[in-house]
Amino acid sequence: MSSTRTADGAPGPASPAVDRHLPALDGWRAVAALAVLVNHVGVLSGLNGRSPELGQFIARADVGVSIFFVLSGFLLYRPFVTARLAGEPHGDLSAYARRRLLRIFPAYWVALFLVAFVLRAPPFEEPHSIVAHALLLQVYDGEQVVGGPIQQSWTLATEVAFYAFLPCYAWLLARRRRAADRQLRVEVAGVAALWLGSMLLKTVALASGMGAARFGQVNTWLPFRLDEFALGMGLAVAVAWWNHRGRVQPAWLRGAGATAACWAVAALLFWITCTRLGLPLSPILSGRQAFVMRAMYSLVAIFLVAPAVLAARPGQPARVLLANRVAVWLGLISYGIYLWHEAFQDLYLRWTDRPALQAPFLGMLVWTLAFSVLAGAASWYLVERPAMGWGRRTVARERQDPDLDPPADGRSVAQEPAAADRPPG
Repeated sequence: MSSTRTADGAPGPASPAVDRHLPALDGWRAVAALAVLVNHVGVLSGLNGRSPELGQFIARADVGVSIFFVLSGFLLYRPFVTARLAGEPHGDLSAYARRRLLRIFPAYWVALFLVAFVLRAPPFEEPHSIVAHALLLQVYDGEQVVGGPIQQSWTLATEVAFYAFLPCYAWLLARRRRAADRQLRVEVAGVAALWLGSMLLKTVALASGMGAARFGQVNTWLPFRLDEFALGMGLAVAVAWWNHRGRVQPAWLRGAGATAACWAVAALLFWITCTRLGLPLSPILSGRQAFVMRAMYSLVAIFLVAPAVLAARPGQPARVLLANRVAVWLGLISYGIYLWHEAFQDLYLRWTDRPALQAPFLGMLVWTLAFSVLAGAASWYLVERPAMGWGRRTVARERQDPDLDPPADGRSVAQEPAAADRPPG
């Protein structure tokens, strides 16, 4: 547990407000990845159309994407805002960039090659470009957003854009040295501006008469998704402030009652989204429907995630349900599950000779889940963990280089917590 500084910059006591690694967040990664998997099985098997009572909920399980984005906003912004409140420099941004790239690309490239050229589930077909998909640029071409060997990789393109945006935003807020309490006001205003700006951008796009297809494309771009990341960033600001002041969260936030209330609100919002907004059971939505749905998803996500940060002490519901060994392990391999699951759905249809939308939901679900977990474990142990280990060793060697000028405490402020090296959103 690291020390903090008081408002005047003097060293303060270590704060018990939040652990550096929050294992309950790994559980939410697992839930988010599995929710997206179930959503895609429901669509491709045709269950949503055959059983609309159940399908209306499965069709909205892609809320997992918003959970990923909120998690990324919290985990990656926390070290930046912590550094600013303590009056410390950002540190080695090249190490930050290296770790982020190694977190995303090695496992993605392996999956892309095997899915497209070995399993051909599905292969590359025109107009999809190998180069565009390999560099996660396909979302900026209207003809490549839908389809491709790993169709769900559009979310990775959004994540990579956020990785690039975050240090620039952090630098902008750190251009002037401020007292901690004044910096807090700037942080809150900045996060609010990001959220409001993203919502206004989408509102203007819809008011301009933008068609559903075009809105669907731009809705994969970071500016149109910043409201989701901003909610996680706001949570990071709150936690960093409590840590800086050497305080724990208020008791009413840390109790089981607050967790139950947050999750009840999330459940209510999810139920309203599924049953009261008239959304289609297919993934084809109008621009207005997509706007409302994603706004609701972001609120569901923040109410789900917040207790895993604020009330995740041993014995608390978030810790018990989301930080057990199974949930944490599934969280570790969730990136691989996310990358591979659509390929196994494609293989299921091929090997059982079933047409799309006419497959048994349970059979496809069990098949997809089993093989996705195996592929996710292989991805983690054979690709992701070795790549991240190499990146950490490289950073450590650079910090020991006498020609470099590391921070006085020997660590890089821009190095995100260990939890951020878990699977991304």
